[in-house]
Amino acid sequence: MRSALRRCSALLLAAMTGVHAESLAQTLDMYRAMTKPDKGKESFPVSNNNLADVMGVLRYVHQEVIVEHVAGDPGRPSRKYNINAFGKYRMKVRNPDSILKDPSKLAMPGFGRYGAFDYGVGTSLDMLQGVVANGDYVGVSKEDSPQINFTHPWYWFSVDGDCPNLPWQCVKPFPGCEAEAPPTKPQPCDPDGCAGKQDKDARNCSASPHFIDPSDTETARKCCLHYSSHPDQVIMGGLCNSSVKEPTGEIGCVYTYEELGDKDFLNIDELNGITSMPCGAKGNRKCTDWKDWRLNCYDPKKQFKKRYHCEDCHSAGQWSVSVQDTSFCVEYDLHPYCQETQDLCKDPRCMALKPEDKELGLPFWKGKCEVRDNQRRAEAVAGYFLKDAVKDSHWLVDKATMDASPACSSKDSSVPNQCTPNPDGGPYCTRLFGGVCSTCYIPGTDPPYPDPKSQPMCPFTVLKEKGNTPPTETKCADDDPLKLCCLYGIGSCNVTGSDGSDSELTAAGFLNVARMMDNKEMVKFAGRIVSGRGGAIKNQGGFDSAVYSTWHYQPPTNPQEAWTNFETLINQSSDVDWHPSPDGPSGKPGSNAWIWILLALVVLAGLGFAAYKYRANSQQQARQQLLPSDSSQVQMRN
Repeated sequence: MRSALRRCSALLLAAMTGVHAESLAQTLDMYRAMTKPDKGKESFPVSNNNLADVMGVLRYVHQEVIVEHVAGDPGRPSRKYNINAFGKYRMKVRNPDSILKDPSKLAMPGFGRYGAFDYGVGTSLDMLQGVVANGDYVGVSKEDSPQINFTHPWYWFSVDGDCPNLPWQCVKPFPGCEAEAPPTKPQPCDPDGCAGKQDKDARNCSASPHFIDPSDTETARKCCLHYSSHPDQVIMGGLCNSSVKEPTGEIGCVYTYEELGDKDFLNIDELNGITSMPCGAKGNRKCTDWKDWRLNCYDPKKQFKKRYHCEDCHSAGQWSVSVQDTSFCVEYDLHPYCQETQDLCKDPRCMALKPEDKELGLPFWKGKCEVRDNQRRAEAVAGYFLKDAVKDSHWLVDKATMDASPACSSKDSSVPNQCTPNPDGGPYCTRLFGGVCSTCYIPGTDPPYPDPKSQPMCPFTVLKEKGNTPPTETKCADDDPLKLCCLYGIGSCNVTGSDGSDSELTAAGFLNVARMMDNKEMVKFAGRIVSGRGGAIKNQGGFDSAVYSTWHYQPPTNPQEAWTNFETLINQSSDVDWHPSPDGPSGKPGSNAWIWILLALVVLAGLGFAAYKYRANSQQQARQQLLPSDSSQVQMRN
């Protein structure tokens, strides 16, 4: 009743003053690796579960699901957990004020602390205690481990649900449990088992009818937790009733999502190319799915029938690694140096491996330790779901969700935030990294950002995002584009030209075009380099695609190296003909035809002159042979 009165008072005040309070609900897309439900219709709503942004869900599958030599039984009929699809959930999240206004409970603006779920069980004591004390909430975890290389962090999310301390079904050897055992026991249920969420005794736990202490592990395996503010109420979870469009932040309503359909699921076998590959004894049909390809792939050269094997692979071991032949095709495998060492992709032994020695399996999954390949995979997933909203932009987030969310820097002084920048270039917040308010900095300011290694560089567009206004005294230390600061629109850059058609053909010009984040402009820029060096583009589509890989929505960490790589890509491009015919690759007079004609005329003239001189010399020698060599004899005859 009190909360309803507060909402009515706020609406009345807004109507009287003509001012509408900004909604605190954040809109973002969350992704989940899962078994696709029949016809895309979920049987159970997503709750007591973990989701991620695009990069986070790919990291999960890449690291924990498909790596063959650690995936378990080679005879398994499906991927781990029967995962065959990515699902996308367009979420609205509004966490309770008890979290939003307490810095000690915030993981980042608008979100509480993340807690992992396993078979419906919240395995984090801190998360369970947080739900008991504060009510339902959505948590977030900022991830940047060496399990995958990228230019900025990725994110995992946790959404609580009904009775979050117990599994979906009871786990043996809990007394009276007859349910099928899960592949692995959730941590709180090992070794003694747990009751299930819907067990009558768990919901009406006679031993502790007001059970609000998840640290009581004995009881926590038997009884559903209750809210401390409503000790008679079993925790119901944060998913709002389906009739609610905007979450309120109250118990039982902190997130909503749009109903899912076929369009909200991406078949992983189509994504990685399995359904386009040949199957059968003669390879005369397409594979239907993972299992069909694994058992019936047409692989006469045994390109995919191999995996890694490692003996004595532990911190003090000898790490004896070999490649084993298999009787089945392997979707993906990663060298143990990169998969099982403490530093993973950043282990020196992993980094020293040649690309062909580092990974096995389908081309789609290769390059797990490479930034560009991770971007490629993430764009493939985001592009499928978000279509034109992210096309040709490298973006992984729909701008519509960013615009629908509140500014990261709150105008409400009672709401703590991490997004109020100083003149030293930060901290700013951007929603371009996963859709949440992620901190970043602008490089090259005067004074400089004090701890640049603690944050990623902001995207070029950060100052165009809602609420991101730099302090008036913010300035760049230099107007050189290679110092990066001026590329954000602070001051001006000392560079000739404004776009791809006229920017100077230097590293500064490259950065000047890169900040436009428009591949058409970068293709113009690259095309001018090609023509200026006497080349001609013979495959425009391939050339455009290669150029697209050279820029990003953030500045490069090493501008000069980025420029060198850009020039190298152009010089070595198979899409460029560096020796075009006079008529050019299209059969029409090329822009350099006159040069070739002039050269031919010069050569012909030179040859003619040489022939003339040769003939003249020969005639002169012949005449000399007819004359007497003794001049005195000539005088006597006369």
